[in-house]
Order: sequence, then structure tokens, then C-alpha cells
Amino acid sequence: MIKRSALLVLFMVMMAYCCQAMAHKGSLSDTLTLSPDEVTGIFESEEILDISLRFDITEFMRKKSDEEYMDAVVTIYNSSVDSVSYDIKLRARGNSRRKLCSFPPIRLNFKDTRTAYGDIDSMKNIKMVTHCNPANPYEGYILKEYLVYKLYNLVTDYSFRVRLLRVKYIDTGKRGRYYSQYGFLIEPLDLLEQRMDVFEIENIPLRYSDLLPDVLDRMAIFQFMVGNPDWQVASYHNIKIIKNRYQLKGVAVPYDFDYSGFVNTSYALPAEALHIENVRQRVFLGACRPDSTYSRILKEFMDNKDNFYEEIGKCSMLDDKSRRYVNSYLDSFFKLYKRDRIIDMLKMTCLDQ
Repeated sequence: MIKRSALLVLFMVMMAYCCQAMAHKGSLSDTLTLSPDEVTGIFESEEILDISLRFDITEFMRKKSDEEYMDAVVTIYNSSVDSVSYDIKLRARGNSRRKLCSFPPIRLNFKDTRTAYGDIDSMKNIKMVTHCNPANPYEGYILKEYLVYKLYNLVTDYSFRVRLLRVKYIDTGKRGRYYSQYGFLIEPLDLLEQRMDVFEIENIPLRYSDLLPDVLDRMAIFQFMVGNPDWQVASYHNIKIIKNRYQLKGVAVPYDFDYSGFVNTSYALPAEALHIENVRQRVFLGACRPDSTYSRILKEFMDNKDNFYEEIGKCSMLDDKSRRYVNSYLDSFFKLYKRDRIIDMLKMTCLDQ
């Protein structure tokens, strides 16, 4: 009986100690036990995120399947001494890039996964842009396309946020190799819908007149600025259409900029119908508007000019050659504005829809 009482007292002391320790858990930093106040969204930080992906890369590159998911382990490194691993699934994505790339983009599935980033928990569709091929220019392509998203974030909140990654790929297949490349995550549409209080519109015939004109015009002029002709409203090509429940008109949100002159990939070929020799030649695919409308939107771009260049300057991973190119390409857009040639160019190929 005495022995039982002693054990009971010991148990109560241990419980009291545990409760006291839990009360001071703020001093016990652990990624798995972050409080809600400490958790930030993965797309709310500007810092590059280090991760590793462990899966059968040999099989992934052989099949490039956009239907069959593969098991994978992602490890997120919050610091040099703090990392957490999660079991996820992934598969290839992208129509053209699955054909053109030895290593196509990836679709990540975090279903039934609880991470330290509450915004991606249980997300079944997180797009990850990858290096396409291991050759040297492709690292520059990744960083330049990432920058296009960042520049568009400066134009409108109706845009996909991105998070730059430094990825260590670990092959569990026959080759058993590992290597590191840059990549980036694109904000899932579900998150954008929550952030902007909108919902997606799909499979409804649309004309330019069905979209909010100001947002459409900014998007179209931005696409002209970065030299991207690879989008279309009628076919929903490389754009998502979202709508606020209180508005009659929708909003076009663009994505996939690897065919732009700003990125200037070796595989980017313009459609024959555009009658341009290469994607570095700008062509305007926006709606026809009065000169005053174009002038007002272009003035917004001029006011944002320093911010555009500052965003490029913040990307320290960009090599000197790529940096000179994107700055020069942006220069050529603003020179058109200063020479009063740009509105004539917009009107030359604008679409009356």
C-alpha cells in the first residue's frame, strides 16, 4: 500500500512538471509544435526556401506521367539545424514541357499532411516549376520566369504569388544520384480564391467584354511588356478566370511565362499566326481601347518602373548575363513609351472582342 502511494505521488509530481514545461513551450522551439500565431504561410516570405525531394527520379523522367502519382518525401529546411520531412505524392505536369523537358514541372499533393505552413495543408494541387533540363541556361530560365511572377505581383493583387526554392533532388531509383537546382512554387488557385474572396469560372464562353476592363488592360499591357504572346481568353489558355460574387465581370489571372521574350527560352517558338520571328518581338493581344485608356494604364507602368528594376535587383542568384538581358529587355519597353510609339503598336494588333 505504501509502495502504491509513493508511485501515485511520483506520478502526480511528473504530471505537474510536464504541465509546467508545456506552459513554457515558447522556449522549446519545435517546428512540429508551432502555435497558430507563429505559423506563416509559405507564400508570405520573400526568402529562398531550402527543400529536398526524395523519390524515384529515374522512373519519373522515364514516364513523365501526368496521371499517375508517385510517393515522395519532401524535407523542408527552416534553418541549418531545423528540418521536417513529410510523406507526399507528386506527378509530372505541363503539356508542352512534358514533351520538351527531360525533367518536367511537378504537381505536389499534400493531402492528409499537416505541415508548419497552414496554407498548404491538405492541398492536392501545388504547382512546382522545375529546371526542365540540367544544362546551364535552364537555371537562368527558372529565375527569370520566377521574376515575371514577382513583377506582376507589383501590378495587381489579382496575381499568383510564388516562392523560390533551392531544391536537392535525391533519386531513390536505379541511378541513385542527387543534385541541386532552383525551382519555385506557384500559389494554388484555392489560396488565391481565399485571399481575394473570389471563385473560379470554367468552361463558359468568354469575350473581353465579360472581363473587368481595367484588370484586363493591365494584364494585357504587362504581357506586352514581358513579351508573352502565349495566352488567350477564349480558350482559357495560360489564364485562370475568377470572379467576385458582387461583380458581374470576371478577372483574368495569367500564369506560365516561359514562352515570353523576358525569359527567352531556347524552345520558345511563337505561333505562326502572330507573324513574328521570335518571342523577343512584342505583340499586343489585348482589347482595343481609346488612346486615353492606354495612356492611363501605361502611366501606371511608368510609375512602377523603379519597383520593377528593384525587384530584378533583389534576385541575387541571377547571373550577370541574365541580369543584363532582362534589364535591357525591360529598357526597350520603356523606351517605346518615351518615344510615344507604344500606343501605335498596341493599336496595330489590338483585338476588338
